[in-house]
Amino acid sequence: MHLLNHRLATGRSAVVCLAALCLLSACTGSGSDKPRALSKPPVWRNIPVAELPADFVDFYPSSMSSSSKALFAASGYLPTTSLDVPQKVFASRDGLRWRDRTPEEMSTAATVQSLAAYESTTWLLGGYGFSTARTALWTTDGDGSSWKSPVLLPRSADTEIPVAVAAGEEGALVVTKVTPGSGKPDEQQAKLRVWLVEKAGRPTTLFETPCGGHEGSEAAAEVLVADDAFHLLTNCTTGDFQPADQLFTSRDGRGWKKELLPDDGNEFDHLARNGDTMVLTGGLADDDVEHTTEPRTWYRRGNDEWHTAAPLDVGCLPDAGVVPRKNQEVLALAPAGSGFVAIGSARATDNSAVGALWFSADGKKWAKQPTRANGFDKLRSLATLTEWKKKVVILGSRRAWETSDPAHARIWIGDLAPGSGSPSPPAARRPLSRFVGTWSWSGARITIKANGSFTYRYLTMVQCSDHTPPCDNGTEMGGRASGTLREGRTVDEAVGTVTDALPNDPAGSSITITREPYMAIDITINKSGYGLFCEPGAHRCSGHLGSG
Repeated sequence: MHLLNHRLATGRSAVVCLAALCLLSACTGSGSDKPRALSKPPVWRNIPVAELPADFVDFYPSSMSSSSKALFAASGYLPTTSLDVPQKVFASRDGLRWRDRTPEEMSTAATVQSLAAYESTTWLLGGYGFSTARTALWTTDGDGSSWKSPVLLPRSADTEIPVAVAAGEEGALVVTKVTPGSGKPDEQQAKLRVWLVEKAGRPTTLFETPCGGHEGSEAAAEVLVADDAFHLLTNCTTGDFQPADQLFTSRDGRGWKKELLPDDGNEFDHLARNGDTMVLTGGLADDDVEHTTEPRTWYRRGNDEWHTAAPLDVGCLPDAGVVPRKNQEVLALAPAGSGFVAIGSARATDNSAVGALWFSADGKKWAKQPTRANGFDKLRSLATLTEWKKKVVILGSRRAWETSDPAHARIWIGDLAPGSGSPSPPAARRPLSRFVGTWSWSGARITIKANGSFTYRYLTMVQCSDHTPPCDNGTEMGGRASGTLREGRTVDEAVGTVTDALPNDPAGSSITITREPYMAIDITINKSGYGLFCEPGAHRCSGHLGSG
């Protein structure tokens, strides 16, 4: 078997300079654990939330990946997520405009969606079906508008759920968690299973290892594929809930060797490799109820021993998110150019939290990205990331895992190329351009044209079979009004007049429309709210007035 070649997830033999990502420390003073200043600040573009689809309001990010064709983002399951908020997969060709690319029959229940890419192909690992979901792997060679029929893992008496995926030249490495029986599984008998799923052919089991977990903290893993080796990092516990993480390496995918892990940590969460440099993140578990850790990082060159990196930079006051290290959390790690980027959150004593990002040129020293200046303080955490066309794309979320609040996802794009300077200003918008299109909720829709004219259709709630017009013909809206708009005080506001009478408002009524985040508009007529309208078919505005 040839080695899989997952350059995106494990790092290329990069020649891209990371000068534009380097942090210029704003702190003064010595301090032995303060990373030295790097060359200059990064160039980040905080993509406006209004460019994201309506369903990003409930999108809790779990995984990102990028092929030569498109960027992909998958949502994850949370225990507090209502089942009427389905999990999604979105794709974008430019990082700005995202569209729902969720495969048909992808399970939206308690399962993990993971993404990986190689060249033009993207792989999606998830669940198939809506009763007893089976672990499945979808592929697309484009932007996800067309997915191939999924490869289903063989049926067995065991419970098997998806955990992680990495893609390469011959297919994908898939990691699943297997527990005995189909009832309430015994987490302490869990094991991790590694599969090879070729582009053409049946899934083949390569490796199994015990990996206990416990309810509320299931066994997990990360898998990487480099040019010369496979790496598997397991996140497991013992019978008394103590960390029992392991690192395995294989040259051919079949013979796996257990590697020594650093002895000054016992929890190891994330793994990344760039060239011959490998980085681990994790920490030392506390004994308190929260089971918190003080985050640590380690690095090694080739097959050398592990070295403890400098402590993570806590940032500099008066910036946001400057908290003790035990309140920092690393949620994802990835190679970027010739270095590494780690993202996560910084939590204060009152449980408020903001997003956090660190950069390292060599795995030894980690410099914290300014938080407030980049808008990372607008969300609770930065959750997942991927390298894409000499850029780093980061997806963050406002939602805390223990709440049912909307996620309110946001995207950042950072330029890796040297001398990139400030991003080009967006093209000038024509008046009303942010309102042009069709917007709807379940009981009405409005179509706005570039010249400001609009047509408003609504359900009259009476049927033409037993009522004279205006009336609804089946599901066809019978109510109709038109009018004109002009630009308001800002580009996010339009004002105008409704020419025709509405059930509760006379002809000539004033109308105000404001552009809202996540592809939505809010309509007010004569100072009465008519509701929130989204892109047609969006979950956020379906079923009831003013949802979201």
